[in-house]
Parts: sequence; structure tokens; C-alpha cells
Amino acid sequence: MVKQIERIAVVGAGIMGHGIAQVCAQTGKPVVLTDSFPEVLQSARMRIEKSVAMLRAEGLLSPERADGVMRHLSFSPHLDEAVRSADLVFEVIPEKAEFKKPLFEQLDRLCRPDVVVASNTSAIPIHLLAEFSRHPERVIGAHFYNPAQLIPLVEVITAERTSAAALRLLMEFLTAAGKKPIHVCKDIPGFIGNRLQHALAREAMSLLQKGVASAEDIDAVVKHSLALRLLFSGPLEQRDLNGLDTHLAVTQTLYPDLEDAKEPLRVLSEKVAKGDLGLKTGKGFYDWSAQEAADVTKNKNRQLVILLKLLRANSFEKAPLCKQS
Repeated sequence: MVKQIERIAVVGAGIMGHGIAQVCAQTGKPVVLTDSFPEVLQSARMRIEKSVAMLRAEGLLSPERADGVMRHLSFSPHLDEAVRSADLVFEVIPEKAEFKKPLFEQLDRLCRPDVVVASNTSAIPIHLLAEFSRHPERVIGAHFYNPAQLIPLVEVITAERTSAAALRLLMEFLTAAGKKPIHVCKDIPGFIGNRLQHALAREAMSLLQKGVASAEDIDAVVKHSLALRLLFSGPLEQRDLNGLDTHLAVTQTLYPDLEDAKEPLRVLSEKVAKGDLGLKTGKGFYDWSAQEAADVTKNKNRQLVILLKLLRANSFEKAPLCKQS
């Protein structure tokens, strides 16, 4: 396994890929961002330039580090050129196994056997992706959260055959890149974050479908109570603070009434069937028709930047590694 990361390749320059490439370039290492669509690469370049300028203006990126990002970053439509000398490859192509399979087969031909290949999949179990490679020991999950250049956490997921060396290499690299990597020890669909997020979203949609409250009021409960508290105390820590006996008593009343649907709820399926897909179509649970999607995204990123600046003085504790079996 590679002893030290000197060159990085990011395959896929879309919504997540350009942010991951920026994170990597901020380390001062040479990074190649590749995509088969030249227009996507051009868009990625502009997004990164704007993001770096914003982080510099907000004091979240030093002038020296900001100036170096574009020098360390190159763009190529050719996969072989991008990964030929890479020590670490991030796979960030669309979330479909039928797309990922031929890519992993290509990476087997193009990369040295010791190169770590980290997939940004948000739900596909890593062991399924490892089956596409002749070197399953180097395949690992690296699930960033959008926007990758702002959200600190990265879920690092190991499959049964992922090597301890690949895990340690990726954890060390992400920590050096200023991220908060946590090790997901069991390779399950959705890992940790998406399972928690989808459980909350399912209950929220159930409440909306039942007419308990409006979408705005349901979101307000999260934004103005749960979100504030959970930032400093996760759900398990908060149970300890409240008292586990109290929590047990509440569960006995509440659990039988919680949403446990195994299929998508009607309120979601009907909106998708009508083409109401959210911000990108102008309508979803909210009416976005009077707003530009780019402005909404910029606003949300600005809110994250304000929060990150407030929290910057707090250092994240190092996540412990789970023992390899």
C-alpha cells in the first residue's frame, strides 16, 4: 500500500466532485480532476474559483493556501492521464452501480495495484463496489457531505476485504486535509448519516401527509430546536443528558406510533410523479419558482460559512479507528 500520498485524482467533476477536488488541492498536493464531459469540467473550474474566493474573503482560507489551490489543480477529460501517477483516487461518478462497475475495471488497468480507490457513494455498500475490482483490499468508502468543501465530516467505510493500510492512509489524509473522518465499521446501505437523515425525513413526510402541520412548521421544529441542540450533543449523548430511564418511558408510548413504512410515502411519490422535484424544478414541498437556484445555494452556503466561523475556535477530537477483524 502507498506509504504517502503525493498525487491525487478525482474522477467525476459534478456537484460533489469539484468540492472534493478543492479539498484535496487545499492540502498543497497536485490534484487532477477528470470528467468525460468538457463542459462539466469548465463548470467545475468556475465553481472552485468562486468557492476559494469566498473562503478567502471570509477568512476560512489563508491567502497563501487560496492562491495555491488553482496552481495545484489541473483538469483533464482523459481518465488515463488523470489516474496514471495518482497515489489516491476518489471515485465521484453518478450513484448507479452499472456506471461504477466499468470505471472500477478501468482503474484496475490504469492504476498501480497499491493505489487506494475511495468511492464517494452515499448508499451503495462498499463490498459490492469491491467486487468490481481485482484488488478489493484497496477499495474503501469516502462519503463526503454536500458541499464537500464546507461540511467537515467524511464517513470512511470499510468492507470485509478492505485493508487496514488503506483505512489508515485515508483517515490520515482526510485529517490532514482538515476534515473530520469517522470510521464506519459495518458496511451497511446508507452508512450512518443517510440512515439518520432518511429516518428523520420519513417521519417529517409522514407528519405532513397526515396533516399534523405544514412543511414550514415541521421544518421550523427542526431548525429552531433539534438542530441547535444536536450540533453540540448527538442523539445518543442527548439521551444520556435527558436520562435513559426517561427515554425508555417515552419510547414505550411513542415507538408504536412512529412511521415505519418500508416503501416511499405517498406524499413523496406523488410529487415526483408530477415532476415537482424541488429546487431544480421550482416546486417540491416548497414553492421555489420566484427564486434562482444558484441564489438559494449561495445563501445556504453563506449560512454554513457563518456557522463555521463561529465554530472555528473549537477543535474536533480525533475519531478512534475500529479494530480490523
